[in-house]
Amino acid sequence: MHSQECLSFLPRYLHRVPGVSQITRRYEQAVDFSRAYWTPPLNPAAAMRIELAQIAGLGLQALVSLTDHDDIQAGLALQFAHDRAESPVPVEWTVPYDAPGHGASILHIGVHNLPPCRERFWMSAMAAYTAAPKETRLPELLRSLARIPESLVVLNHPFWLEEGVDAADHERALARFFPECLESIHAFELNATRPWKENAATIALCRTHERPLISGGDRHACEPGAAINLTNARSFSEFAGEVREGCSTLLLMPQYREPLGLRILEAGWDILRPYPEFPGREHWTDRIFYRGEDGASRPLSVIWKERVPWMLAGATGLVQVLATTPLRAAMRLVLLERSEAMQ
Repeated sequence: MHSQECLSFLPRYLHRVPGVSQITRRYEQAVDFSRAYWTPPLNPAAAMRIELAQIAGLGLQALVSLTDHDDIQAGLALQFAHDRAESPVPVEWTVPYDAPGHGASILHIGVHNLPPCRERFWMSAMAAYTAAPKETRLPELLRSLARIPESLVVLNHPFWLEEGVDAADHERALARFFPECLESIHAFELNATRPWKENAATIALCRTHERPLISGGDRHACEPGAAINLTNARSFSEFAGEVREGCSTLLLMPQYREPLGLRILEAGWDILRPYPEFPGREHWTDRIFYRGEDGASRPLSVIWKERVPWMLAGATGLVQVLATTPLRAAMRLVLLERSEAMQ
C-alpha cells in the first residue's frame, strides 16, 4: 500500500479498448493523468500473509522480502510481528539514469536487508539520488549499499520500460550502467509478472555478466508471487550470502503458466474491488489520488465526494464480470491461445 504507482500510462492502454477509447479521450481533455497515482490495496500484514500461505502450502519455511517502491515503511512495520531473519527491511529503488550523450531511462534496483537502525539513513540517501540524480554519484552509492554485510542488491526487471522511456535510450543506459556499476549488482531478477520473452532476455543477460537469477514478483494486488527461490538457508542473511556467492535456485509457481492477460485482468479486479477490512481504504476511490494545483494529493473519494462518474462505475463492473463470472473461463481460453509459450 505504500507504493505510489503513477497513472500516466493509463490513457495509452485504454485507447486500445474499443468503446473505452472515446471515453478516455474525453477525460484526457480535463485530467492530467501524470498527476494521478494509485496505491495497491493490501497493507503489509495482509500482503505478507498471502506470501506466507503459498510457501507454507509447499511444506517450506518462508523467508519473505516485501518491497514497496521507494518506501521502507512496510518492512519496518513487519518487524513488530516477524523476525528480521525471516522478513528483512528492503526497498525497490527508482534510479533515474540520464547521462550526457545518452537517452533518459529509469532503472529499478532491489536493495534487501538494510541494517538495523540504519534503514532510514540509507533510504534518505537513495531518495536524495532519485530526487536529484547525478550519474557520477551512482557507482559509489551502489558500492556502499553492496558492501553492507548480508545485503542483497538486485537489478530488477532489466528490460522493463518506464512509461515514456524509449527502448533505444534504455538499451544505451544499460550499456553504460554495466561497466560502471555491475560490480555492485549481486543478481538479476526474473520478474514473474513480465512476459516470458523479456525474462528470457534477462536469463541471457545473467549468462553474459555471470550473475545469478533471482525470483521477483512485482505484484501489486492479491496474487502471491509466481516465482520463488528455494534454499537451505535458515535466515535471509544466509540466503543473501548464497546469492552473493552465485547460488540461486528458482521455482516457477503454477500461476506463472496462466495467460498474462488473464492474470492482469484478475489483478485489475483485486485493485478495484472493495476491502471492508481496511477502513479508510475500503473503495478504489480511496486508493487513487490526484495532485491538485496546490501540490496536495487527495483521494478521488474526497474529490468526487462518493459521486463516481457513471462511465467509470460501468467500467469497474465490466472488469468484475470478466474476472469473476463464468466468462473468466472463456477469457482464459482466448488469452491462452494468444499467449506466448515458455521455451
